[in-house]
Amino acid sequence: MAKKKKGARILVGLICTESGAQNYVTTYNKLNTQKIELMKYCPQLRKHTLHKVRLKLK
Repeated sequence: MAKKKKGARILVGLICTESGAQNYVTTYNKLNTQKIELMKYCPQLRKHTLHKVRLKLK
């Protein structure tokens, strides 16, 4: 069975602010104007760092 679409949601990447690596992929509501900033684990630095959203995935 096909999955239902989730409306106005797009795929975005979360990029570490310290190392610049894209470590996570999540969905984002493009109608929402808030920016995502989360404390996530960076495997390169081996610690929790601030991750910001990157809208365009390659």
